Amino acid sequence: MANLAAFAKRVRHSAVAWSWVFNFLRLAGGLLLLPLLLTRLSEADLGMYYVFLRLVALVPIFDFGFSVSIGRHVSYAVGGARSIQAIGLTAETAGDTPNYPLLWQLLVASRRLYSLMALAAFVLLGAWGTWNVMATVDQTDDPSLTWLAWGIALAAATFELYLGWWNAFLRGANQVVAASRYAVTGYAVQLGVAVGLLLCGGGLLSLPIGTLAGGLLIRLLSRRACLRLLGNHISSPAGGEWQLIRALWPNSWRAGLQFLSSYIGVTVPGLLFASQYGLETFAPYGVSNQVMTICMGMALVWMQVKWPQVGQYRARGDLVAMRRLLRPRFWFQNLTFVSLAVCAIALGPTLLGWIGSGKQLLPSDLLGLLALVFLLDLQFTFWTTLISTENRIPSLWPTVATQILALGLYLLFSLVFNMGYLALILPPLAAGGLFNYWYWMFRGARSMGTNLVAFLLHRD
Repeated sequence: MANLAAFAKRVRHSAVAWSWVFNFLRLAGGLLLLPLLLTRLSEADLGMYYVFLRLVALVPIFDFGFSVSIGRHVSYAVGGARSIQAIGLTAETAGDTPNYPLLWQLLVASRRLYSLMALAAFVLLGAWGTWNVMATVDQTDDPSLTWLAWGIALAAATFELYLGWWNAFLRGANQVVAASRYAVTGYAVQLGVAVGLLLCGGGLLSLPIGTLAGGLLIRLLSRRACLRLLGNHISSPAGGEWQLIRALWPNSWRAGLQFLSSYIGVTVPGLLFASQYGLETFAPYGVSNQVMTICMGMALVWMQVKWPQVGQYRARGDLVAMRRLLRPRFWFQNLTFVSLAVCAIALGPTLLGWIGSGKQLLPSDLLGLLALVFLLDLQFTFWTTLISTENRIPSLWPTVATQILALGLYLLFSLVFNMGYLALILPPLAAGGLFNYWYWMFRGARSMGTNLVAFLLHRD
């Protein structure tokens, strides 16, 4: 009993365990929501739901990389960094204790900055999204209900941007366990509200309302924890927040532009495909993409909980500790994704048959090709995130060029050769394979003071 109690306590205080709970909840939510979406929405409404998903995916772009930069510098400040440098790391020796004045300054700057970004997101996403919904709204069962659902989805996405930075700040402060607990709580509420509304006939309204409810709860819990963390320590002098934001800007706009190019490369082809082939044809790709996104999300847990600690090691120049932390998690991450993707390809059609919705995934060969794209994206994400802990983003322009090329290939494959689903899957695979899918592995290994073979085989 004592051993069981000790194990339970260890799990309760494990960031990985809570993140697994969150991702398991997301997986369970996907498994629970997907049958409801497949059975409660028509083919056209399901296609519109995936259009909504692609539109609200634009919201993180309005963050324009600030959350990444702020989170990284929060981890530096917790690691004892004495100041912030626009590019690269300061030459000053890090202190032995967290820099609480700098943490306070980052918090106040974040609060002011995200108010402005949320307003911009509401106006610009409202215009862009409304134009896209207008193109296919007449295909849905009830256009009036669809417009109402889009309005709520827009509001929920805007509030998620405005409220979500508190949890990101808490995670950057290496309070990953608390941040993950709050994420689990908020997502459970989001899932419960969405499921309840779907069962009651809420249709397209269900998920946006659930997202709004869960986001408000996460913000409330995370804000309280952040203020409790910093409340007993001296804050920084007022008035330096905009100077701090200017220092964050050089890497923030680079990260933001990289996110924007990735968004365009993923979202615009999907929206064009839905317009060209119709929502019913787009739906199987949307379902397949969601399944692979869930698999990737489960795999990313292994590293998501440790990036704040990696930032602390980088601030202290402790590359040996960084390698020891990253190596096993790199392998766990990849093995997790491959295992889940194989299960999805093998069992997905059978599970949809059991549900009896009449909806379907892509054919297994195309689904396998889509899984390969996600696996390569997983490598790209790992290595470029690692490199960004140097407070540099050298992957910006290669990523922009890759996404422009992928978009051009989509237009060629779709409009000229009429390749259907292959026009969505082959362009990122071909464009990424030219550079991004392999170069950053070698560059990232060098950033840890080793080479790729030594890192993978534990020879250093």
